[in-house]
Amino acid sequence: MNTKQAILRFLRRDAATINELAERLGMTRNAIIVPIRQLEAEATIYSRERRGSGAGKPPLEYHVQTGLEDINSQAYKPFMQSMIKSLPDHLSKETIKLIMHKVGSDLAEQVPVDEKASLADRLAAATDFLDDVGAETTTEYTDTGAVIRSYSCPLGGIVRQESCSCHAVERFFANVTGADVQEECARGESLICKFIVTDVHQR
Repeated sequence: MNTKQAILRFLRRDAATINELAERLGMTRNAIIVPIRQLEAEATIYSRERRGSGAGKPPLEYHVQTGLEDINSQAYKPFMQSMIKSLPDHLSKETIKLIMHKVGSDLAEQVPVDEKASLADRLAAATDFLDDVGAETTTEYTDTGAVIRSYSCPLGGIVRQESCSCHAVERFFANVTGADVQEECARGESLICKFIVTDVHQR
């Protein structure tokens, strides 16, 4: 555990000043200041004057920002894998597909695109979003649109158990691009993501 992690672990339990952190962690004040400044710059913690601290200028005490309880969590991947794997035991294929389409639509709303943007610009915005989460996409333009491929499926662990999550990405591309999109992913020994994008305006 590094110093920043140790500071966060302590501050989750209670607010503290730099001197209190140094004492609790067995470090010098100077050794605490640098990681504190880094955590502030990352908007992970914030400071405010301690109330009721007596005469003189009150010291600054540090708090963890609200909503960051899971900042170091490793639970999401196994949780999602287990949840997706259990869906076919309780829901029909059509219902699962509708859920995945809703997930894809919600993700698409996180990608701002101009209404007048070209298909190429929309595809770039969509693939940039996915590349940021590990997709490593390639785009091959065709006479009717484009073919999007990825040899690094960011949902690989889930897809190997239940392929329904590919429908979410299919709907994501469709909503961002405004085009018809067909998922043709290969799910053999290696996973290869493939989405056929057809520009409806060229029909």
